[in-house]
Amino acid sequence: MNILNDIKISFLPESILLIFIILNIILSLFINKYTYKISKIINITALLFVFVAMFFTQISPTYYAFNNCFISNTYTLAFKLMVLICGFIFLVSSNNLIKIKRQMSFEFFAILLTTILSGFSLISSNDFLCIFISMEILSISICFLIAYRKNEKSKEIALKYIITSIISSLLFLFGVSLIYGLTGNINIDLINITLKSGGINAFFVISSVLIIIGLMFKLACIPFHNWIIDVNEGADYNVCLYISIMPKTAAIALILKLYFYIFVYSPILQILTAIIAVISLFYSAIGAVKESNIKKIFAYSSIMHSSFILITTSLINLYAISSVIFYVIVYIIMNISIWLASYIHNMTYNSDNIEDYKGLYYQSPYYTITFVISLLSLAGFPPFSGFISKIYIFSALARQDIVYFILLLCVLIASVIGIFCYFKIIKNFFEKSKTIINVTGKFRKLKIILYVCTFLTVLIGIMPSALIKLSEIIANYI
Repeated sequence: MNILNDIKISFLPESILLIFIILNIILSLFINKYTYKISKIINITALLFVFVAMFFTQISPTYYAFNNCFISNTYTLAFKLMVLICGFIFLVSSNNLIKIKRQMSFEFFAILLTTILSGFSLISSNDFLCIFISMEILSISICFLIAYRKNEKSKEIALKYIITSIISSLLFLFGVSLIYGLTGNINIDLINITLKSGGINAFFVISSVLIIIGLMFKLACIPFHNWIIDVNEGADYNVCLYISIMPKTAAIALILKLYFYIFVYSPILQILTAIIAVISLFYSAIGAVKESNIKKIFAYSSIMHSSFILITTSLINLYAISSVIFYVIVYIIMNISIWLASYIHNMTYNSDNIEDYKGLYYQSPYYTITFVISLLSLAGFPPFSGFISKIYIFSALARQDIVYFILLLCVLIASVIGIFCYFKIIKNFFEKSKTIINVTGKFRKLKIILYVCTFLTVLIGIMPSALIKLSEIIANYI
C-alpha cells in the first residue's frame, strides 16, 4: 500500500482542507480581532484550492485507497462538489457571525473546514470504522457551529443536539457490531460479498434497522427530528441554511451506498423504511401548516423533503438513485434561495413571524418574486425545478409493485397538505401593511446568490434533461 500515492490520487482535497484547518488554528494564536477580514480571504482561497484539487483526483475507474477504506469515483466527486458549494455559500453569508466574535474568526473557519472535511470523508468512506469517525467529527463540528454565539439559547440547543447525536451513534454502533458478528467484516464491499453468498438471518435485519435509525438522525426523520426544529428556532439563519443541506447531502450519499450494497438483501427493511418515511412526511406536512414561525416552517419542510428522499432510496435501483441525486441537487438550490431570502428579511426587520412579511411585495418586488419562485418550487409547482424533481420521484415509486403504489398515493396526499404551509407565507407578501419593509440596495452578495439560485430553479424546471442525464451518469458509478 503506497500511502503517498493514495493521497495524491484520491485524498488531495481532504489533505488541503486538513492543512488549512491547522493553519487556522495556528493563526488564531497570533492574529488579533482587528485583522478578522484576513481569515475570510484565507479560507475562500482554501475552498478554491480544494475545488481545483478535486479535478486532479482519479474518478474513472474507481480508485480504492488506504487498503480499500476510501474510494474515489464520479459518484463521490459529485457529492463532494455539492458539499463544497454548501460550505462556500455559508462562508460568504457568515459576515454577521464573524463580526460578532471577531477574535474567534479563525476558530470559526477551522470548524467550518472541519465540517467540509468530515463530509468529504463520509462520502468516500468504504468501511464502517471510517464512516463512524466521519459522522462523529461532523456532529461535533456542527454542535460547535450551533453554540458559536455562546448565548443561553445556543448552548441549550447545542446540548440537545449532542445528546440526540450520542443516542443515534450508539444505535448505529450496535447495528455495526451485529453486522461484524454476522459477516466478520466492516468493509462494505466484503460485507456485500458475504451477504451474496447467503449470510442473511434475523440478526442482519435487526442490525440493518439499528444502522438506519442511527442515520435517520442526519436526515431529521422520525424519531430523530426534534433537533432540527430546535436548531432552526434558536440558531442564526446562515447556520440553519448550512445545517439543513450540508450534513444531509453527505448522509444521503452514504445511505444510498448502504442500501445499494447491504440493505438490498432485506426486503422487510425496504418496506419499513418507506413506511417510516411516509409517517415523517405526514407529520412534517401537518406540523408546517400549524406553524407561524418561518424558521420552524422551514424545519418541517426539511423533514418533508428528507422523507421524499428516504422513501425513494428504499426502492434500491439505479432509476431511483438517479431520481434521488436529481432531487438533492434541486433541493440544495431551492433551500439556499429560501434561507437567503428569509435571512435578508430578518437582517432588515429582525423578525421570524410570517405576519411580519406582510406588504413585502409592494416595497421590494424583485426580491419578493425570487422568494415566491423558490417557495412555489419547494411546493412542487410547475414550471419550476421542484415540480420536475417530484415527478421524477413519483415516477420511480410508480414503477414498483402495489405496496409502493399505495405509498405513492399517501405521498401525494401529504404533498398536497404540505403545499398550504408555503401558500401561507406567500399570501402575506401581497397583503397591505402600514409597516415599511425595504431591502432594496442592501446585502448585494447575498442577493446575487439568491438571484442566481432562482434563475437555476426556473432553468432546470424548463430544461431538466441535461441534469437528469447527469444524475443518471452519477448513479451508475455508485
